[in-house]
This record gives sequence, C-alpha cells and structure tokens, in this order.
Amino acid sequence: MKKSMLIGAILMNCALYAQEFTSFEEPELFSGLYTDTGDQNVAHDLMNNPDEPLVNYESTGGELGFMARYVPYDTPGDGLTDGDEVGVTDSPPSGDHPFTEGSQGYQVSDVDGNFILEFEPIVTTSTGPSYTLDYFISETGYEGDGTINESGSDRIRIYVKYFEEGEEYDILDTTGSNINDLGIEGQWISGIVELPAFNSDPLTFQLVIEVRCNSASEAFYFDNVFFNGFLGIEENNTAPFAIIPNPANGSYVNIQSAISGQKEVTVFDVLGKQIMQTSIETQLDISELKNGIYLVKITQNDQTETKKLVIN
Repeated sequence: MKKSMLIGAILMNCALYAQEFTSFEEPELFSGLYTDTGDQNVAHDLMNNPDEPLVNYESTGGELGFMARYVPYDTPGDGLTDGDEVGVTDSPPSGDHPFTEGSQGYQVSDVDGNFILEFEPIVTTSTGPSYTLDYFISETGYEGDGTINESGSDRIRIYVKYFEEGEEYDILDTTGSNINDLGIEGQWISGIVELPAFNSDPLTFQLVIEVRCNSASEAFYFDNVFFNGFLGIEENNTAPFAIIPNPANGSYVNIQSAISGQKEVTVFDVLGKQIMQTSIETQLDISELKNGIYLVKITQNDQTETKKLVIN
C-alpha cells in the first residue's frame, strides 16, 4: 500500500488519530551531486540549490517536511562544498536493496563533517506514541568510534527530541563503537522508539538524524518514516486556540480563543530554542521571524496548547 496518503483518520477519545509520515515521494527529484554554497568552516543551515538534489522540503500538508544543516569538524574539512551525494534520491543502495516504500528515499554520504536532518516537529496527545523508520548503512570501511568530532571518527545517530522535558530518545546511536563492529551494514533495518505518553498537556516530538562520515563509500540511506499517535485535541470539535492566518506571510497573526483576556505566548524554532515570549490579547507580532516552521505554546487561564505556525 502506498503511504503517500494519510491513514484514514478516526475519532477516538476526543482526539484525532492519524499517522504523520514521509517516504520522500512528494519532494521533486533531481539527479547529480549536491554542492553546499555556504562556508564549510562554520555551522550553517543548508539551502536547496537549483537542479540539485533537495536537502530540505517544506510540507504542503501531506508528507512531513524536513530541514538540513551542516556542522564542521573541530578542524574543518571540505564539508559539502566539493559536491556530494546527499538529499532526496531515486538511487537506492543497490538493485537487491530497493527503497522500502516507493521509489525515492534520502541519502547522506561523504559529508566531511556532520550532516544533521531535522524533521517537522509533531504535537501529540497520544497515550502510546512511537516513531519508526527504515535505514540502510552501506557495508564499507567505517573508521573510529565516533567520540571525537574529527575526520576518521564516523558516527550515526537517529533520535527523537522531547521538547517539553528537554530529553532525547535514541533509535540508533553508534557513538563509542566502530560501525563495522555492530553488524548492521548491508541490510535494511526497521528502527523504532517508544515515546512518553500524554498525561495532561500536549507533547512535542521531533525526529533528528545526524551523520558524520568522510568517504563516498560510507553511505547512509533512510526511508519510510512514520510517527504513530494522536495528533491534537478536539473537544466538541473546537480546539482551545486558533492561529489565523496559518500559513502566514505578513507581520502579524491573530491568536483566537473562546474567551477574552491575556494569553501567554512562547515561540520556539524547530531546534527547540525559545526565540520569543510575550503576553498578548489577540495580535502576535511575527515581523522579526524568518520564513520557516515554528512551535507556538499558548496559555490562557488553565488551558495550554502548542500549535505549529508556518511563515512563508
């Protein structure tokens, strides 16, 4: 069954059940190498380049969006400025190992530094949330044990951030071991992590993939990313708060609720960093925010809700 369609939503325990996912089928496909136009000596967000494989994708309401960034070694190398095989691709590990869902997936190789891919944060009210994905590590000569941020110290980590508690839950972490010694190369592996359960306030989770490698043969692939759980709360078909317009492309948005009065608003970026905290009646000034995805935590009286805000 093709997973480029949402699993049918059902109403259960006053919450909307759905599955957020990506099998990388929606992003447009480009062949060839990706070349970073940024400075390989400093950490920075990566940008999509014309006619090169996409490293970022902004969700249009179907598959999950994701954003990539680069962090150099302590002694910087070439990074991705020399052109490397990273991003959305239809070239699987081999003919014997096609992508597990659809014809496209994501590849990271020869980054000469640290490649970090962060998926769109998910707000949930599930009592049993989990994250799953399929990953493939090419069977080659990995080096080091990943404990030092330098060339020859290869490392792969897949984990989920829990925003409210500042905790991280690993699906895979090779730190402290040579990847060759783990017996996980040359095969598709389905990884899963069970996450904390909803109690009273909504929870916010974000999947993050980090890859450090220095060779084209040290290639890492992933596909079939799924978050399983309840998304948002619905009570009498009305959520506590609404952000209008959303997506936004002006200097202000309105945060509406069923009652009048002050609202405490905190805005986080996709890394979980707090970038704004204010009290408002209705209108929130977003003129200083760059285009992208943000999490907005709203509190009024005894009600709290975290909502996603997209700025175009």
